[in-house]
Amino acid sequence: MYPTLFTIGDIYISSFSFMVLIAFLVAYFVGESELKRKGLNGNLADLLLIACVIGGLGGAKILFLYQQVAFSDFISDPVRYLASGFTFLGGFLGGLILMWFVTQMKRVKYLLVTDAAAPALVIAYAIGRIGCLLVGDDYGIPTSLPWALSFPNGSPPTYLTVHPTQIYDTISMVIFFIILWKIRKKDFPIGWMTAVTLMVLGVERFLVELIRSTTPSFVPGLSQAQIISIILVTVGGVMLYKVGQNEGKGKESQVY
Repeated sequence: MYPTLFTIGDIYISSFSFMVLIAFLVAYFVGESELKRKGLNGNLADLLLIACVIGGLGGAKILFLYQQVAFSDFISDPVRYLASGFTFLGGFLGGLILMWFVTQMKRVKYLLVTDAAAPALVIAYAIGRIGCLLVGDDYGIPTSLPWALSFPNGSPPTYLTVHPTQIYDTISMVIFFIILWKIRKKDFPIGWMTAVTLMVLGVERFLVELIRSTTPSFVPGLSQAQIISIILVTVGGVMLYKVGQNEGKGKESQVY
């Protein structure tokens, strides 16, 4: 574990903050190249970066506070809880919402933009999870597997060996990014990449939650993250179905 990369006087730079910064920068360059390839240029990439930073960090913080912090505790010490603690799914949803506002302002198709941003989002998630590993956050349940790790200085600390679910997330997202990057130039209908990404993210997170002790939901046996994951898979599946229908109608109109 390397929770602190370096210090400058009384200021310390955490490994998580550094990896989040790297994640945003990598996502920006990947997303910008895809936007240009799709003929979307100008300052769209810059605006989307701002939207993702504000929406991503804001959404991640809001969901974290909702899941982990009692209102009375937050009121008694807001600085403590605002300084740390984020959830990916909250950031993901927050970023998507603000991206929608940007597309409305620039008068471009939302799904065209999210298709271009899909690989960037996936690789950013992979990089961000490395930050979680370095600070000892979001680990799994105890296990005796050979690759199990302990996080004595984690958040929260544990001396037991546990599933390094951060590594599972990173590996799975790197693989998915490679797949998306290889197929991105194929002639998929608008919305296809977005739908598939929603479904894969939902399935991956749902499965990882099976070996994590996280916030339970109102559904017995399911965590809040799993409920959100089910929604992502459902939305992605409906989108994929509609994309297929629209594609079929388009081909029929060309025939007749």
